[in-house]
Amino acid sequence: MTALLTAELRKVTTLRFWWALVIAPLAVALFAGAIFAAVDDTLTTVDAELTTSAANVGLFITIGWVALFAGLFGAVNAGTEFRYSTLTPTFLMASDRDRVLAAKLIVTAAFGALYAIAAMALAAICLTAFGGALEFDGSLAELFAAGVLASIAWSLIGAGLGLAFASSIGAAIALLAWYPVGEMIVGAILAGFGAGSVAAWLPGALTLSTVLGAATDGLSDTAPWPLAPIVLLAWAALSAGLGWWLTRARDIT
Repeated sequence: MTALLTAELRKVTTLRFWWALVIAPLAVALFAGAIFAAVDDTLTTVDAELTTSAANVGLFITIGWVALFAGLFGAVNAGTEFRYSTLTPTFLMASDRDRVLAAKLIVTAAFGALYAIAAMALAAICLTAFGGALEFDGSLAELFAAGVLASIAWSLIGAGLGLAFASSIGAAIALLAWYPVGEMIVGAILAGFGAGSVAAWLPGALTLSTVLGAATDGLSDTAPWPLAPIVLLAWAALSAGLGWWLTRARDIT
């Protein structure tokens, strides 16, 4: 298994997409940290609690972007195997497909975690450097943990889509269509049929619930903690499991 993990890691690091995709969330972290530190300055004399919340918003925005690009990383990392036909020799050299796919998903999750840690650390540094009232306490650690969990979940969702579609482009388009806009449209349709509460259990809404639940008491119309992160991970397992199953059965010659 160690050899497969090393091989998967080399596949990622020898290509440029892994660092190209992290540029956008890092840029968002930089600007969000600076901007919301300035918001903190303007709110300091108004309400200390509101100031802390303003600082957290910079991290919320960062996590939202990190989750999207972690998903895109997973989609590209899995789908590229089919584009360049590198999965065929890997399957032939390895003892079985399950071990190969497990190694790919583990490496994908690891990079998802690294994306979140790097971006949130940069946002926190910027918030502090520009005078933001960010409190380094247990609640901040919980927020960081929630961000890492959300990023890992979306990296696995993206990887599952990449394996299921057997295409990095198709999986990336699906993510870009769903994450910013598609889920809101589905939620509006569900609300029109009187099932608006179902939208709270869709992956994007669960990401919001997971992050808010770690830093605040949450909102009345969001999924409760700790069900939110559990169900988000269930979505990740469903996507990765579907991609795994289809790839196991697919003729990749």
